[in-house]
Amino acid sequence: MYNKSLFDTWVPGPLVLLLTILIMAITLVAMPVYSSNIGLMVGSTGIYSEYFALATFSVLIGMAIIIPIFFRIKLRFRAKEIMVTSLIIMALMSVVTATTNSGVVVIVASLIFGMAKVFGFMDCIFIIFFIISPKGDKGRFFSIFYPFAVFLPGPFGAFIATNISYGANWQTMHWYTAGVLLLLALVCVTVMHNKRFDRKVPLYYIDWLGMLIYATTLISMGYVFAFGKQQDWFVSPRITLASVLCAVSSIALIVRELKIKRPLLLLKMYQSKKVRMGLLFLVGQGMFMAVSTILTIYTTAILGYNWVINSSLGLMILPGMVVSAFVAFHWFKNKIPIKMYMFSGFGAYFLYVVVLYFIMVPGLSIGQLYLPQILAGYGMCTLYISIWLYALDEIPGTEMFGSVSTIVMFRSFVTTGFFTALYGWLHYKFQWQSIGDMAFYFDALTMSQNPGAGSLRDVQMGAVLAANKKLLGYIIIAGMAFLALVFFYMFGRQKYMYARYRMYQSEKRRMNDSASAVAGAIT
Repeated sequence: MYNKSLFDTWVPGPLVLLLTILIMAITLVAMPVYSSNIGLMVGSTGIYSEYFALATFSVLIGMAIIIPIFFRIKLRFRAKEIMVTSLIIMALMSVVTATTNSGVVVIVASLIFGMAKVFGFMDCIFIIFFIISPKGDKGRFFSIFYPFAVFLPGPFGAFIATNISYGANWQTMHWYTAGVLLLLALVCVTVMHNKRFDRKVPLYYIDWLGMLIYATTLISMGYVFAFGKQQDWFVSPRITLASVLCAVSSIALIVRELKIKRPLLLLKMYQSKKVRMGLLFLVGQGMFMAVSTILTIYTTAILGYNWVINSSLGLMILPGMVVSAFVAFHWFKNKIPIKMYMFSGFGAYFLYVVVLYFIMVPGLSIGQLYLPQILAGYGMCTLYISIWLYALDEIPGTEMFGSVSTIVMFRSFVTTGFFTALYGWLHYKFQWQSIGDMAFYFDALTMSQNPGAGSLRDVQMGAVLAANKKLLGYIIIAGMAFLALVFFYMFGRQKYMYARYRMYQSEKRRMNDSASAVAGAIT
């Protein structure tokens, strides 16, 4: 007997909704490596921070290689088997991360954790989708779901991890995570049914070789992003080898997926102009999202904030997300063209960078950083919703799983990882250039008249600030280009869609008024 739901028939409706939200929230927040705790993990284990950066990428890579085959796995096994197994695997990988002193083990555990994480929340997304949007309105769903899905795993998870680790050690958060996941698995054993979703299908149709090539491409790319600065990029033979491996495996993956009968990834979707333009917009989103690394350098090196304060500051993106969700809900409810909503997201991110550029000074209070964070929250949530809806507008639901993986990777891994690595390298170069420029003016007379001018701390702070300002200036220039692109790009078949939409609405109201007047005259 087939059963499309997750829970037994004796479970009441309100409890089904509560359990669904609880399962999804816990699986989204649970991570093998919390970015806010990386400093503590490096100091405790002696592992280079680059290993933990690659481990963070590996979670996304594990999710990416499982998403295309999720539905086939769901048809092969029972819902309870999938959910309970995934929760137990996530708990075990949390324990492995807490007990190992090997960077490679952390990376492998994170990869497996990401693969299991997909099964933990994908089923819940389907249930919540039909609860929020019974008619299948994706705009309504994303305007409510994305603030929840974006906020939980990032800032909220970092806030919980830092506050738990601050009073004890970083392993405590992983032990708590493992315990909560095992308890959740026990709850799922109790309340979930043991029936199949649909007819049982075999697994030999899955392109296992394509999955291996896909994973090789992403892991080699992640290695370049994580270790490039540390190993001086292409001076290192390892970075060169990883770059060549990434290029070769990418070509092999494309050739294979275009030729085989049942491809893992549906690359034909890139024939759509909306998908290609969506990827370009995602480049701009990744460029702005990576600015958070510059802000972290500023708050840590200049203002002296610890990880607890930084994680609390990260929570200030929530008001911006709430505003974005409110605007999106009413925007798509009234079926207004998406162009200006996306423009508002890029505009908020642009103002975020501009404000940071002008307020970065040595003696800044934390309250002055609230406005930039709110703008960043609005921009992030708006672009998540608008670009996603625009890029996948022409993708049929039957091809969604094979299509969404590469776009998710491009949005959350490729663009953000590339710009984070680029900003880190440029910041290092600009900092040394600033030190050289300042050293040119240091002479015996200057230092004798100003005893504090030659202190190493002041020189370093000045160099960091100068590098931050220079980087933000270049990002502002690039941001203007993206704002112009969104403003002048034709979203749809009509060149001036928004203006014509307003004219259409006015004409429709005029015709309705005329019809009402005629009907009144007749009666």
